Order: sequence, then C-alpha cells, then structure tokens
Amino acid sequence: MKILAPIFYILIGLHSMGQTWILEKELTLKDSTYHWTSDEWGQLYQWKDNTVWLQNEQNQQPFQETYKILADISDVQAISGLRALLFSEGQQMMGIVDNTLQLRDGLLAFFDFGFSSVANVAISQRPDFIWLYDQYRERLILFNINTAQAVQIVDNCFEGSKDAEIVQFFEYQQNLICLLSDGRYFEFDRNLTLVKKLTLTPGLTLFGYQNEIWLQNQNWIEKLKPSIHSSRIELPIQNYQQLQVLQDQFYFQQGQKIKVFRLKM
Repeated sequence: MKILAPIFYILIGLHSMGQTWILEKELTLKDSTYHWTSDEWGQLYQWKDNTVWLQNEQNQQPFQETYKILADISDVQAISGLRALLFSEGQQMMGIVDNTLQLRDGLLAFFDFGFSSVANVAISQRPDFIWLYDQYRERLILFNINTAQAVQIVDNCFEGSKDAEIVQFFEYQQNLICLLSDGRYFEFDRNLTLVKKLTLTPGLTLFGYQNEIWLQNQNWIEKLKPSIHSSRIELPIQNYQQLQVLQDQFYFQQGQKIKVFRLKM
C-alpha cells in the first residue's frame, strides 16, 4: 500500500494536467448590477426591476420589454433559443415569452391554482413542463405550462421542515435537484419520488455538467461523489462576482464583462 499511494497521487496529478480551460467569448452587461442568464444559442438575457433585455449576435440593438404588472422580476430562465420563462415571486405570477420578449398566452397567477407562496421555479428538459416549490405548504409541483395544470404534487417534501428554504432548484438528467440553506440535498425523479438525500457543507454551489452533479467553491470544482479518476479542478478565474454553468460553458461575471470558458478534459 505504501508503494501504491505515491503512484495514485501521480496519476491524479497527470489527470489534472490534462484539463484545459478555453476562453471562447466575452459578453457585456448593461450594468454590473443587472441579473443575467444565457440560452442554448448564446443569447444574453439581462433584467432589472420589471424590464428585460435580450441580445443576440444577429441584432446589434437588443430587444427590450417592460412588464408593468410583474413589478419586480425574480428570475428569467431560457427554455430554448425560442422561449423563456419569467417569474415574479412578489406578484406570484409567471409567463412565457418568445425570442422577441413578447408574452405568449398572457401571464399565469399562481393563486388561481391554489398555490400559496411559490418561492422557486425551474424549467424542465420536457419543454411543456416546469417545476414549482410552494414554500408555505412545503409542496413540490410538476406543472404543465401548455394545459396550465398541476400534473404531480408532493407535500411535506423535506420531511416536515418548517420554513425550508431552497437555495438551488434545478432539473438535471430529468431529476429535480433541491439544495436547502442548511446544506441538505434532495433529489427527486420525474415522478417526484425521492431518490437521494445527502447533507453537504452549507454555502457550496451545485451544477450539472458532463452527466454528473458537481460542487463549486470559490476557486475550484469537483464531482459530488469523486471517484478514483477525479479530483478538484481549479477555476480559470479567481476573482468574479458570479459563475453560471449553462449547457457546457462556464460564464464568469467580472463587473460589466462576462467571460465564457469551455473546459476541455
């Protein structure tokens, strides 16, 4: 075993040396305080208060739309290059917009469906569905946005935790990932059956990449369950305001600039 240990660490070091970060492009925000995301076509969404801007490579002038009834937009999530979801937690409303930011079929009010306090939404790989979390009832919902119907509902999804707060809520490989503020990790399948539960160090960030769930700390990333062939990977930028992993690209915000990297392994 004493002989094998140095060999093991040499192999891990060689594996790390084979990882290369490639800078692919840079994007510019209107203001460093704006919220932002991107889609599969590389289009950049920015939003502040109740106004959204959408920039693509074909049009130098971004699309812009203000949604007065939403008052304050909590989140924008790209469903595809043609559609995006808008969510306002304060107004308890959501809507779907096309790639010119025009609303399709108006806005949906969650109160109309008996939901009390939707705190989180997440898009699904199934384009007609989204996930909702009703915090008041500790309720997870699979919702069909075309028929405006709840398809699946599970109450007390976090074992009756009072005021459970989700800090990350997203679908990966058709499973719903829920990370709570206290570090508890819950993973549900497409029928909202609990398939995995872990306790992680609070404050870490999760993302899906290369068919695995990964952990991100300030300066490194690693798989949620490292194997003998995996190790921590140092990020190419050490000082950044925000990191988003979208599809297979890493978006680092530095002030008004966003640098987009791809990891070659």
